[in-house]
Amino acid sequence: MTRTTSDRHTDILNGYKDGGSRFNEWSEEKLGRLILTDWEWGAINMRWEIDDRFVMPDGVVFGGHTASVADHVASLTAMTVLVSDKERFRTSRLETNYFRPLTMPLATIEGRVTNASKTLIHVEADFYNADDKLAVRVNAVEVRRMTG
Repeated sequence: MTRTTSDRHTDILNGYKDGGSRFNEWSEEKLGRLILTDWEWGAINMRWEIDDRFVMPDGVVFGGHTASVADHVASLTAMTVLVSDKERFRTSRLETNYFRPLTMPLATIEGRVTNASKTLIHVEADFYNADDKLAVRVNAVEVRRMTG
C-alpha cells in the first residue's frame, strides 16, 4: 500500500495549514478559529481557539457545536490517507464522547486514522482542554468514493 497523500489533498491540507485557503475562511466563520499545526500520513494536530460565539452562558462550549468541529476534524484526518486526486469521502458515522467541558480560550486536538481500507476510513480524535486534560474523544467512519 502506498503511503503518499494525493497531490490534491496535500495541497488542501498544506493550504489549510498555511492559513490562507477557502477552507480556513469557511471554518472560522462556521466553527471558530481552527489551526492545523501539523499533519502527516494518517494524523493531524490542531488548535481550536474558542470564542464566545459558541459558549453557553455557563462558559461551556455547546456539545452540538463540538460535534460539528469533530466532524470537520475527522474529515481533515481522513483526507491525509487519500491516495488519488479523484478520491472523496463522506461521514457515515460520528460518535462524540464527552469527558470534561471545553471552555475558552483553547482546545488542542489530535486526530489519527486507526484503519483505512478500500472503502472505509476509521478516525479517532482527542480534544484536550486548556488544562491539557482529555475532554472529548471522537470516533468516525468516512466512506471513500471516487469522482469522475
